Amino acid sequence: MILYTPLSELDIFPISETDYTKLRSISYKGKNIYVENISDGNYKIIQLISTDPSDFLNENYSPGTLISYQDSNDI
Repeated sequence: MILYTPLSELDIFPISETDYTKLRSISYKGKNIYVENISDGNYKIIQLISTDPSDFLNENYSPGTLISYQDSNDI
């Protein structure tokens, strides 16, 4: 089935509540991002929230990028 819609995939097929508890909105290096908790201190970037188009060209904020941190001030 092909669905032609301007809606996001998550709007049509929402994630389960157990998967939703893994997501978290954080500020990373001054940018707001949604991340998924992979393990203790390791996160996978899900989505960048920004109004600056140049932020989306920065590979550090690409969806799927793994980030880790040692200090809570870094995130």
